[in-house]
Amino acid sequence: MIRGTWNLNEPLVPVNIPGTMVRLATEKGIEQSDLLANTEIEVSDLSDPQNKLTYQQVIVLTNNLLNINTDPGFGLELGETININQYGMVGYAIMSSANLRKAIELGLKYHTLIDPAFTFSIHELDDYTSLRLTAHIPIPPIYELVSDIFLANFVSLAKFLTGQDIAPHEIHINRTQPEHYELYQDHFDCPVLFDQPRTAIIFPTSVLEFPHVLADEATARMAEAQCEEFLLRLGPREGIVTKVRRILLENSERFPDIESVASELATSTRTLSRSLQELGTSYQKILDEVRKEIAIELLKTSTSPIEDIAEKVGYNDPSNFRKAFKRWTGNPPSYYRSSK
Repeated sequence: MIRGTWNLNEPLVPVNIPGTMVRLATEKGIEQSDLLANTEIEVSDLSDPQNKLTYQQVIVLTNNLLNINTDPGFGLELGETININQYGMVGYAIMSSANLRKAIELGLKYHTLIDPAFTFSIHELDDYTSLRLTAHIPIPPIYELVSDIFLANFVSLAKFLTGQDIAPHEIHINRTQPEHYELYQDHFDCPVLFDQPRTAIIFPTSVLEFPHVLADEATARMAEAQCEEFLLRLGPREGIVTKVRRILLENSERFPDIESVASELATSTRTLSRSLQELGTSYQKILDEVRKEIAIELLKTSTSPIEDIAEKVGYNDPSNFRKAFKRWTGNPPSYYRSSK
């Protein structure tokens, strides 16, 4: 294993949220035995908050759910169902913190205690702030479910923490608009835009200063100290996909080849390729995803000619870029430019 990374067979995922997923699914009439098939998860495992599951178990569990469940709004409902207590000590630190700004800072710092396979970042502008999700298990159906959970859960928790009816300004979703797109509009009561470079919640920056109903400085300090202790005990653990993406984004003016990325990670090209293959991805797939995100962003936010955008993402021949872009998104570059 590459130093400082986790793998699919390590018990890293707290059982709280997978347990909530199973409970909600069974309430909808899905048999628990069908959900747990081939997961090696016992029913009793889900009731012990000290238990942790491996990502392999969570992936099998989620695939079981997706193969049985026909409700397209399940992820949104699950996001609303998950409460702050299910995030353990991180949840207590967030709940007792001063305001949403501090809550997001805590989430950024300690999210690996909840789920290191998914990260988010905050991008604060003048009037609006964007909270962006990146999922590092590259399985599209699971990514889509996680995106729905993230979006609904953040909005739900923001309302709970502040006691105010906070509404997003916009929701951005990094996938093609589905047939049930109206579900999202109804759920969030704001514009929901698909075919975006990334999944994000856009909200007024002023919301960051909204105070928490249960803010308590002493409790917040105690809870954060325990989170810090847990994090130190766990050590720096990051997904290999996260590491590769970060290297590519930091060198986007000239994307490094796989040999250079492996060298920066102090490993061999063969070990890196094998580690990515175990997660169902590859260096080329991650590079294509990064190129796609950058290209869509430039198409939507700039007036640069498509030839220049092609060059910025590593294509000297615009026709090859157009072919690759159609393969990545199912649409030509002009689709994103005309929808700006």
